[in-house]
Amino acid sequence: MYVHYAGSAVTVYGQIVGRNGLGTSHVILLDEVPPGSRVLDVGCAEGYLARELRAHGCTVVGLEFDEAAADVARDVCEDVIVGDVESEEVRRQVRGPFQRVLFGDVLEHLRDPGAVLRWARTVLGPDGRAVISLPNIANWSARREVVRGRFPYADHGLFDRTHLRFFTRSSARAFVEAAGFVIERERFASGPLPLEARFPWLGHTRPVFVRSAPELFALQVVLTCRPSTSA
Repeated sequence: MYVHYAGSAVTVYGQIVGRNGLGTSHVILLDEVPPGSRVLDVGCAEGYLARELRAHGCTVVGLEFDEAAADVARDVCEDVIVGDVESEEVRRQVRGPFQRVLFGDVLEHLRDPGAVLRWARTVLGPDGRAVISLPNIANWSARREVVRGRFPYADHGLFDRTHLRFFTRSSARAFVEAAGFVIERERFASGPLPLEARFPWLGHTRPVFVRSAPELFALQVVLTCRPSTSA
């Protein structure tokens, strides 16, 4: 069981986890990490994933742009490297191999996410996997806003103003495969359904809707991938 994050919240994402606990995509990411793994958490923020991973016998190296968040994450990480993952100088500080490299809603914030994902291949061990969570801009709630002629930038969520890339289920799969990975598992994080705020009982039907039409009802696509031998 995964608990609410109780550490110091520095980033907006840490504040959200502090208020609401780990999200569905976080739980899926954690579920894809075998106990006892050595993990690289790219964009580790305050270490809310690392805290849970450590409780399951994992050792975690964090990579975080925000120095204040990195200071908090050091309490639960083996090491935290501070800097931009798109910098080759920063990447040279990362010492693999890792059994898992986590990108939890990180790649959409980067100028060249494909280059970063290709680099991740070089720090994975022989049986290592990359676990990647990407937001689904084709979710029904985003489609509704666009149909209304709006693109409401926000501090977080599908319209996070710091997103530089936008993905759907199909483009997420194509992006990962173009970076030299083979998708082993595809899972989906769900969000509220239409009219769920008015009829809360609809929340119990989320899994059915997400399985039947993930392109429409998934908030995030979570892909567990191994490096392609042909890449």
